[in-house]
Amino acid sequence: MSNSIRIGRWAAELYQRAIYIEQRPKRDCPDCGGHGAIEVGGEYVLDHTWEPDSEPCPCWDPYRTIRIPLWRRAKIVEPF
Repeated sequence: MSNSIRIGRWAAELYQRAIYIEQRPKRDCPDCGGHGAIEVGGEYVLDHTWEPDSEPCPCWDPYRTIRIPLWRRAKIVEPF
């Protein structure tokens, strides 16, 4: 059973004590192509491969997440 749901650009995930809602990147963004990051340079690493540097695209803010806390569950105490 999945604890997440996606509706358009919005994704909601259910955890044990909270629900997290976030907005995903635009699929048709001309800058990032729907990936949410823009390459802004990079460097060659020791094995001579290119390691790109990236930053978040303006169409998406990865740090803006809505958290809805869930209440504690009531303890059921039954005498034996």
